[in-house]
Amino acid sequence: MADAGNILVVIPARGGSKRLPRKNVLPLAGKPLICWTIEAALEARLNAKIVVTSDDREILGLAQQYESQGIIAHKRPDHLASDTAATASALTDVVEAQEGAGFTPHTIILLQPTSPLRNASDIVASLDLFHSTGCHDTVVSVCEVDHPTAWVGTMASNSVFANTKLSEMRSQEYAKEHRLNGAIYISRADVLKILALCSRAS
Repeated sequence: MADAGNILVVIPARGGSKRLPRKNVLPLAGKPLICWTIEAALEARLNAKIVVTSDDREILGLAQQYESQGIIAHKRPDHLASDTAATASALTDVVEAQEGAGFTPHTIILLQPTSPLRNASDIVASLDLFHSTGCHDTVVSVCEVDHPTAWVGTMASNSVFANTKLSEMRSQEYAKEHRLNGAIYISRADVLKILALCSRAS
């Protein structure tokens, strides 16, 4: 793997969740959901600091169980754990805390706990891509869309399905499309700071 420099891996995990309450601590195949991401980050064996940022005592407690392996549990301010708080602001909070402790990261890797199937080799491959291609801002993980987005529409309150862009093409004739899958985001730290400033300004 290419020399990664100063890397900060951040695993953001709020305690609140509207669609699936307490999702980050719910069991998945014998362990809490967030543990899959923590263990993948550790197994990647990067020259990195790994921080779990959360407002939730139970989640922070889970992170502390990996403290002997280098995991840092960071208490996130409550105002950065609301439904409207931007992820970039939560990441910046971690970066600033680490800088205050004397660690200045160059590269930020964001691993969301809601993508537990991402493994250590995926993380390593993404970081290698980030360095080998001379990326100037970010690398993100994507997956192929199952069906053409031209088939996607909206459902009105009267149950009318509309706003599709249908044609006579067969599904295999459409160009392949991809979507963000939320598993891995890699960015330079200075790019992250610019995004955080923009979100504050807006």
